[in-house]
Amino acid sequence: MSITFLSNPIHLPDFFKFDREYLGKQESQNEDQKVFHKDILEVSQLSKNRENLMDKIKHTVVHSVTSFSDMRAGILKEIREEKGQYDYTDVVNACGLSYARLYSEIEQRYENEQYYKVDGTPLTKEDEIEWLDIQFEQEAAWQKSCARIAAQGQVIQGKIFEMPTKEMEELEDSFYQAKDAYMKLYRESRQVGKPLVLQNYIFGNGRMYEVLNRLGNLQERVE
Repeated sequence: MSITFLSNPIHLPDFFKFDREYLGKQESQNEDQKVFHKDILEVSQLSKNRENLMDKIKHTVVHSVTSFSDMRAGILKEIREEKGQYDYTDVVNACGLSYARLYSEIEQRYENEQYYKVDGTPLTKEDEIEWLDIQFEQEAAWQKSCARIAAQGQVIQGKIFEMPTKEMEELEDSFYQAKDAYMKLYRESRQVGKPLVLQNYIFGNGRMYEVLNRLGNLQERVE
């Protein structure tokens, strides 16, 4: 190649042309590398976002409206398989144990992890305990309602003379007594590392259970 300097042509070696072409290629390669690195960063970010999403899904808690009743029914099933039957004493104990076991599961969840609601917002231990309390209250009210319906049937059939109203109130109170007793047992068992198991606690008085156990169809109702 040649250039003009002070009206005199000057011939330059071809390597200057090579250098210019080389620099052009280098610029092109640099652009390609920038695009490549950008793609790598985008892929990396997508991978990170996917991992975060999967972790959130893994730590999402979906509460079932039957969680408490399913737990209680499972305990009563074990009692029936062992004893051949169960009565209101077993039902009350099963509800108390169900509350303590579900409470234990909630506490274990929040030892080192963060959990979320279905909408993606953070879920707290207090939120879950509030849900559990509501489930327990509904269970106690349902058990009392079922006992009342059974008693009404007995009155209609002439098998009993009047509604055992006092026993119904005592039954509802016994569920809350069972809840407190099993929570105390849970804390004691946790301190010594023992499993939380069913007990044969008696809440209320014996007459209440005698009256309620005569209402019949108990096993069909609670399962």
